[in-house]
Amino acid sequence: MRKVPVLDSTIQKTHEWLKDITDGLGFPNQAAAFAALRATLHALRHRLPLEQAAQLGAQLPMLIRGLYYEGWDPTREPNRIRHQHEFFDLVRAELKERELRDPRRITRIVFAVLAKHLSPGEKEKVLLTLPEELRELWVSDPKKMAVNDIMAKNVTWVAPDLSLQDAAKKMRELDIGCLPVSKDNRLIGMITDRDIACRAVADGGDPVKTMTAEAMSQGVTYCFEDQDVIEAADLMKQNQIRRLLVLNRQNQMVGMLSLGDLGLHAPHELTGEVVEAAARRPA
Repeated sequence: MRKVPVLDSTIQKTHEWLKDITDGLGFPNQAAAFAALRATLHALRHRLPLEQAAQLGAQLPMLIRGLYYEGWDPTREPNRIRHQHEFFDLVRAELKERELRDPRRITRIVFAVLAKHLSPGEKEKVLLTLPEELRELWVSDPKKMAVNDIMAKNVTWVAPDLSLQDAAKKMRELDIGCLPVSKDNRLIGMITDRDIACRAVADGGDPVKTMTAEAMSQGVTYCFEDQDVIEAADLMKQNQIRRLLVLNRQNQMVGMLSLGDLGLHAPHELTGEVVEAAARRPA
């Protein structure tokens, strides 16, 4: 069968667009990328004036153009929404993929792909028709989110010469099961409620006289604040942990990344993998 060059070209371009979206999402699921692209394009189409909506459609690869025009009613008045949360509601209304729980992040990813592939002139025309709040969504690069952007920054740590009794009291006060151990603002270990029970109390140690340094775990897993959230989540999955200490490049503790932080900001699929891995950790 003789090949049709225009079809080969549009298929290749469509794959390029979907790959850019899957890279942004952080997991290789083309169905999810397709759903994200469809939902965002339809929300954008509903917001643009008729002439501008048609001009944008003409800029899209042929296969994506068909997706863009799916269900379009050219007699319908454009939606006059002015705020980001209203736009996110439009995107959310069309999402069905279980991985796609964050319309804000999805919108930024798709807008970044549009900005990459549209001509500068067409991008400028689209931006001029949007209110300021929606224009802001095109500015930042959503593909990478630094750990520093989502981590908890008020980290409580204990000194190595603190008694296990006082460490346990601190855990009870904060309703947590572990505390980083620091000396001269440098991470040297981690003390957990399990460490206290199994390494001290079970062997007859006196929690009042035994110091944290004697029972703490060493070789603690950590990441750096400027690392990508996806990389940090992979570390948590590999090590089957629910919390990850965060250091700056001077090896000083600056934060803690938890499963809760990932649940709010990381791809749903990846967060689920971390949860499953942590659940398999031997007791």
